[in-house]
Amino acid sequence: MKQPILLNWFTAAGGALLSLAIVANAQGPVVFTLDTNQSSITLSGSILGFALKEQGPGSLTTKFGGTLRADVNGQTIMFTGQSLIEALDNGNWQPKPDGSTGTEPANFGGQASSFLGSAKAALRQIQLDAISGPLTINQGNFDSSSLVFLFPTNAPSSAAYTVASLLGSKSGSIPLVGYATNKVSSVATFTAVPGVETLTIPVDSEFQFSLTTANDTTIRLTGQFVATHVVTAPLLIESIMVQNQVVTFQWESTPGQQFQIQSSSDLNAWQTNTANVTSTNSTYSWSGPATQSLRFYRLAQ
Repeated sequence: MKQPILLNWFTAAGGALLSLAIVANAQGPVVFTLDTNQSSITLSGSILGFALKEQGPGSLTTKFGGTLRADVNGQTIMFTGQSLIEALDNGNWQPKPDGSTGTEPANFGGQASSFLGSAKAALRQIQLDAISGPLTINQGNFDSSSLVFLFPTNAPSSAAYTVASLLGSKSGSIPLVGYATNKVSSVATFTAVPGVETLTIPVDSEFQFSLTTANDTTIRLTGQFVATHVVTAPLLIESIMVQNQVVTFQWESTPGQQFQIQSSSDLNAWQTNTANVTSTNSTYSWSGPATQSLRFYRLAQ
């Protein structure tokens, strides 16, 4: 639910309006939705020191969906964390999630081999977060090289693997955790046209994991994330009227939204007077009884 807009009025016993206060609480970080058609990442790196190759055509490139959270404030943008950047499956790859023989849907499928042995790995349920300090936006561009991507510790991201070498065979699955700073040289962009804000972020981050020995596997993610946020028109209170013990609110906002009208006598306990006030145009209105000498109302979404 968005932050409520609080409408307070105080009436004398006869119903005359004495005073009015309107307080709109500030919005939090904006949630951008990733465009899966434009958000794509290619995986490269090495398994046990040997270059990672495709298990099959396209097995090392996949699309991403989910959300990016960012606080845009004037000429700065800050990635606040709690983003949910999710990889999509691109095929069936070896091994299975527990490392056993066979194929199952996965985000990426890679393999590596040499005269010493061979290995296969399948990455599944990859989720990333993004954090940064305030970044200056200059003519729609900002430096994303200090943006940090991370595998949250509570995410299901995992890599299943099988290794066959002169020293024997090993298989299993490890959770993907850790973080890496973006290493891009190109800038990210923030553009705003009427109704839509768009983020385009180049990605180049490298992570290290341990399959059989410490840091024996390197995963590099390169590509871009493109995400959009639909900008709704600001809510504008047009009028509040108390007449014949009836209160009427009228306000403007983007057509098709749903509002709740809530009321309270003490600003602690709130009850819902109407759960679904909507409009096909930009004008909204609601009327209800105003028989108490003191009452607080608020709009919420």
